Amino acid sequence: MGPIDLTIKKGELIFITGGNGSGKSTFLKLMTGLYQPQAGQILVDVDEAGRPDTTVTPANYQQYRNLFTTIFTDFHLFDKLYGIKNTDPAAINEVLKNMELSADKTTYREGGFTNLRLSTGQKKRLALTTCIIEDKPIYIFDEVAADLDPEFRDKYYFEIIRELRARNKTVIVVSHDRYYWTVPDRLLEMANGKMRELTKEEIESLLKLNKTESY
Repeated sequence: MGPIDLTIKKGELIFITGGNGSGKSTFLKLMTGLYQPQAGQILVDVDEAGRPDTTVTPANYQQYRNLFTTIFTDFHLFDKLYGIKNTDPAAINEVLKNMELSADKTTYREGGFTNLRLSTGQKKRLALTTCIIEDKPIYIFDEVAADLDPEFRDKYYFEIIRELRARNKTVIVVSHDRYYWTVPDRLLEMANGKMRELTKEEIESLLKLNKTESY
């Protein structure tokens, strides 16, 4: 992995693409503090002059990890919301409703979700629910759209992640859906453990190619 030199601004919506084995998930685990880099450094709250307020070190890794809420491809669901205080069941059930999870599928009461025996797509929507309730500064979604039905996939890309961005959250999405590549502020591509940002012209060319291939 690397070398990678990347600056992400608060409130940005970023997509990451790349083939299998290109390093996307490894990069996200490095970024979120699940893996620690063998070289280089992570800087948080860098000012306009490039001066960092905080360098991430073993002493503050847990504090750094708390900036993130994530859904990885191998995510796990709990029936309770851990680490979240003063939960309002009505507010949580409203989020479930927005995720199109009806009360006969699952609901939140008495401190937990009533049912986790859901389809893969429904589990993804429940995972999105818990992420939104966590209300962290940075959201990481690793191929969440892969198991969503077409109608809800549109909602995920055009409404849910845009609403998070509108709340000044930083949102990083792994996506191979070229149809939605007009949504992010930036599109990053990974290959062989290295990363580059695609230009506007490159994105437009890929979108034209995708449109041609769809006919």
